[in-house]
Amino acid sequence: MHRILIIYYSQTGEVAQVVDRFATELKSSDTELMFEEIRPRADYPYPWRSVRRFFDVMPECVLGRPPEIYPCAFDSEARFDLVVLAYPVWFLSPALPVQGFLASPHAAVLENAQVITISVSRAMWQRASQAIKRLLAAGGAVHSDNIVVTHEGSSLLTLVSTPRALLFGRRDRFLGVFPQVGASKNDLERVGRLGSVVVRQLKIGNLRGISLLRGEPAVRVNRWLVVPELLAWFCFYAWAVLIRRCGKLHPGLRTLGVYGFALFLVALIFLGLPLTVLGTWLAYPAISGQLNRYVSRVAAPTGEEPMA
Repeated sequence: MHRILIIYYSQTGEVAQVVDRFATELKSSDTELMFEEIRPRADYPYPWRSVRRFFDVMPECVLGRPPEIYPCAFDSEARFDLVVLAYPVWFLSPALPVQGFLASPHAAVLENAQVITISVSRAMWQRASQAIKRLLAAGGAVHSDNIVVTHEGSSLLTLVSTPRALLFGRRDRFLGVFPQVGASKNDLERVGRLGSVVVRQLKIGNLRGISLLRGEPAVRVNRWLVVPELLAWFCFYAWAVLIRRCGKLHPGLRTLGVYGFALFLVALIFLGLPLTVLGTWLAYPAISGQLNRYVSRVAAPTGEEPMA
C-alpha cells in the first residue's frame, strides 16, 4: 500500500476541483490517501469585491513575504511515498498561503519526499512554477513532476473573464464572447488520466526521483507568452518594491501605489502585451534557440507534452 499526501490551497474552488479529479483514480487504488487544505490566518476572501484589497496582496506575493497558516493535521515527521502540492497562481507567483505553508515547520514533510506539483492559473504560470521549484529544492524535496492547468478560452479573452470572476464571483460566460472561468471539461479529464498514470507507475515501484509523467500531456508551454510573462514579472517586481517602500513611509502612500499599479497593469495589458507578442514574432528567428532552452527549463522535470 502506498501512502500519498495531497496538500492544496483553493481560494475559488478551482484547485479543489482539479485535486478531486486528479485523486479519483488514487482513491480507487490500493493507497492510503490523505488530504490537507492549507488555511491561512489572513483573510483572502472570494470574491475580493475590492480592487484595492485584490491588488494589495501583489507586493508580498511577488517578493515572497508569506503569511502565517493554521497548523496542519498531518505529522510533519511522517513519511509518504508521494506528496502532491496543488496551488493557484497569484500575480505570476505562487499564492501567498502556499508560500506560507512552504515557509512553515509543516513543510518538513517534504524533505526527501517525492513531490508532484499542480499549478492552476489563467494562462501565465511559468514564473510561479520556477519559484515553487526553488522553494521545494530549498526544503529538500524530490520534485519529480509538474502538471499545468490553465483556464478555458484564449489568453486574451480570459484577461476579462478571470478578473470579473475574482472581483465579483461571476464565473459564467460573459456577453456571449468571454468564456466561463475555470478549467475546461477536457482539461479536467486530462488531469484524471494523469492520476491514472501515476497509479500505474507507483505499482511498478522503484521510481523515486524519476518522472512518473514524462511523455504524458502534463505540461504545454505557450511560447508566445514567454517573453510577455518575463517582462510582466520584472515590472511586477519593481512595483512591489516601490509599493513596499511607500508603505513604510505612510499607509496612504501604499494605497496610492496599489492603485498606480492597477492602472499600470491595464496599460500593460492593452499596450505592452500586444507589442511584446509582436516583438517576439518578429525576433523569433533570432531568439528561437534561446527561447526553446528556456522552455525546456520551465517544462522540467516532466518535460513538454508531446506535440500531436
